[in-house]
Amino acid sequence: MRRSRLLWRFIGAPCAGLAVFLGEVYADAPEPASRAHVHGRLQAGLIANDSSSDNVFPSGFLNFDEGFNLNRIDTIWEKPLDSNLQPRIGPFPGPAPDGFRWGFEVDLRYGQDEAITFGLDDELSVNQGNDNKWLLTQWFASAHLPLGEGVSFIAGSFFTPIGYEIGAPVDPPTGFYTHSYAFAYQPVKHVGVLMNARLPLAQSSGIWALELGVVQGWNNLQDNNSDKTLIANLRWRSADFRTWVDVENIVGNEQSEDGVTDQTRPFNAVSSTGRKLLRNMHALTITHRLDGGRRFALNAVYGHQEGGDVPADRNNPPGFLITQDSAWYGVNANYYHRFHPAAQFALRAEWLKDEEGAHALLPAGDYHGITTNLSWWATPKLRLRQELRYDWYRGDGSPFGGRVQTVFFGEEDRQWVASVDLTWYYGKTGAR
Repeated sequence: MRRSRLLWRFIGAPCAGLAVFLGEVYADAPEPASRAHVHGRLQAGLIANDSSSDNVFPSGFLNFDEGFNLNRIDTIWEKPLDSNLQPRIGPFPGPAPDGFRWGFEVDLRYGQDEAITFGLDDELSVNQGNDNKWLLTQWFASAHLPLGEGVSFIAGSFFTPIGYEIGAPVDPPTGFYTHSYAFAYQPVKHVGVLMNARLPLAQSSGIWALELGVVQGWNNLQDNNSDKTLIANLRWRSADFRTWVDVENIVGNEQSEDGVTDQTRPFNAVSSTGRKLLRNMHALTITHRLDGGRRFALNAVYGHQEGGDVPADRNNPPGFLITQDSAWYGVNANYYHRFHPAAQFALRAEWLKDEEGAHALLPAGDYHGITTNLSWWATPKLRLRQELRYDWYRGDGSPFGGRVQTVFFGEEDRQWVASVDLTWYYGKTGAR
């Protein structure tokens, strides 16, 4: 373990620093859009709640502790895919490339925002016992095939195409420092293959694309069953490209192995007889740009996990293992107003109901939240954001506060959270 940690400190860290340096040195050099290059982002913030507890979960998700958080140092090496059909994002106006195109992306992260892939990042000894972790958050190859109206795919480890937000400070779609409850109840990433095909429909009806995927499951490379999880999404863009509609679905058997729940988090269910336990989740997202500076997004989610027959032992919080069929559903509305070329106001209102306490760290009940922030760009690549959030809960638990990062030991049913975060984007890709 000590040898692995030394290797990461004396090889991994200098390489990440060199990548940052090269990304800045060559940031203004002319190059084709499809050429491989290095870029990234550094994000850190201060966060506090209104109670005596240091615990800001779940309002502060992905943050857990009050005070300073080094969220991420992301170093991204990529060759962007030259295509009018981008996997996970959808179709774009314009003709498809007339030949084969390929690309790739590799993301290295150091920080506290944990987007762990079970069977990979969790097995690095350098991460054991450390708040800041080394992660390979994404690594995939991509390609465009000149078939029909265009076909593209990615293969490897990639952020989920399910839901509105993603696990990176990219605006859009993620315009807030804290995340919605819908994000806490959806997958973060997958390992597998995802294919997109543009549908041969008249341009006057908008731009349509079908997305199909086969993945290992939710957030895992290793899986405890031989079944794969299926993704099926439909994406529509208006002819003027101001309105986007995304219908997204994921379904597969996701039962936990008795005594090993990391690969199925945050929903854990065990069958003593080996019965397969189905999990499905569905998301509808509608986004619309009102004008050059104003836009909104409405996101609705529904999920369901079949229950097992093995209850949690006394060393775990009650409800840690799902023993009855459990559903969760909710909606969040997001509004953004770029009222100045270097300033943006944002507002989010949300509600989510967890009927039976399906989430391993959250009790059953209704969760409500209102979040507002103000972002200011000192330069196109340096953003300062101030955020204020108020959450309240109705149910039998106490999800806020407490001395540990498990809300079953919380003490409050409502919470204020204030934060300030700074994000620096380096290399070719800027913040706006």
